[in-house]
Amino acid sequence: MTSDNQSNNELMLSIIVPVYNVAPFLGPGLESITGQHFEHAYEVILIDDYSTDSSLEICRNFVKGDKGSAFKILESSTNQGVSVTRNRGLDAAHGRYFMFLDPDDLLAPNALSALFAAAEKFSVDIVKGNNTIFDDSSETAARYNVSQTSTIDRDQILTTFYEHDRVRGHPWGKLFRRSQLGSYRFPVGVRMAQDLFYCSEVFAHAKSLLLLDSNVYRYRNRESGSTGRKFTSGSYLDWLDSVEKTAQFAVTVKQRRAHKNLLVRTMTQLARECRKLPPQEAMDVLQVIEQRCVNWNLSFLQLIFIDRLDLRTLTRYFKMRVAVRTIRQKIKHLQ
Repeated sequence: MTSDNQSNNELMLSIIVPVYNVAPFLGPGLESITGQHFEHAYEVILIDDYSTDSSLEICRNFVKGDKGSAFKILESSTNQGVSVTRNRGLDAAHGRYFMFLDPDDLLAPNALSALFAAAEKFSVDIVKGNNTIFDDSSETAARYNVSQTSTIDRDQILTTFYEHDRVRGHPWGKLFRRSQLGSYRFPVGVRMAQDLFYCSEVFAHAKSLLLLDSNVYRYRNRESGSTGRKFTSGSYLDWLDSVEKTAQFAVTVKQRRAHKNLLVRTMTQLARECRKLPPQEAMDVLQVIEQRCVNWNLSFLQLIFIDRLDLRTLTRYFKMRVAVRTIRQKIKHLQ
């Protein structure tokens, strides 16, 4: 909790909000910040990435309102992408801690106080809270939520991240200590999974992590049609590159083994999504899958005798092979 000699005027928290063409959702997202019961000084950094809808106007009107005194706006003269936008927010942050809010999502009630209190009480570099996933008709708890609060230290932090069971590669829903982790930046020019690379680097350099059994974030599911878009645009290649490049942070045997688990998980997801594609598109993606399996040494003998992965990962690998077989059958008529 707050120490007795800590000034209430000291800036405790920077909330970074990248904004781009989210006018229908932006107001509720900002109100989920101002509706928090947080007794310490904080700042909200809105970075508009040259929106072409009314998002910037909404930001300006909000800052002028009664609840906008802690808000400031950074405006871009061109659209530069979410990595540049988040990095500008990181450059402008001055709080003891920082966190991210995507403007179409919502903070859960008391999210700020729960995250801050946990970070101060346990003196950790990262606090990761639980989240829900909602749309217009339903809201459910995320599968990777934790049922009890626990701390993780040193090398095990990155291992836990790679395992993707209790922590995922998105920056939201987490509180970061700026003195320890504020120097890291999102990779620029990456169309997909840039947040995975960023979080990998941050988790690799954190000294302590708290998994908090408290809901702090509400993620809005707007993923309709995204599977087809990432294949059509080719951005899935950036996803694979990001996953591959995160291997550079693994330095222990456990971390390398956990990263191999992440490679298998990623390839299984890609193969299962590829089954939904038209035959010609599926053929192109299948070539990528097979080449990456070679590059990443994803074979049964490698995984069981050399990498010594667990049964769950091996089961996931077999699901990937079944999906690949299905794809081959689908494109058979084109050959």
